[in-house]
Amino acid sequence: MCGVRGEAVLHHLVTLTDGHPGPVVRESNGCRWTYFLLAPGEGAEHDWPPGARRFTRAAHDEYVGVPAPEGNTYPLSWGHGAPEVGEFVDAELLHGVLRAQLCRTSE
Repeated sequence: MCGVRGEAVLHHLVTLTDGHPGPVVRESNGCRWTYFLLAPGEGAEHDWPPGARRFTRAAHDEYVGVPAPEGNTYPLSWGHGAPEVGEFVDAELLHGVLRAQLCRTSE
């Protein structure tokens, strides 16, 4: 999910959660991905639509980039403030918003 789509999804999550979407990380350059942090294992429970990609542990390499809570964190930043310990994005709600944004229904 590139740039504008990720921002649109974040906007909808903020609206649907009364301003508390959970932890979201944004890239400031390149494709400008928006990453929605889910509780471990929750992403596997959903069939993510084309345009969204679930990242999992790679066989050879793994890294996690997390921006500082404030200040210059280029190229990463928090999409809606740094999270509290144990706070995650609601995977089911995210899945629903992504399907609404990225999937077209035939009428």
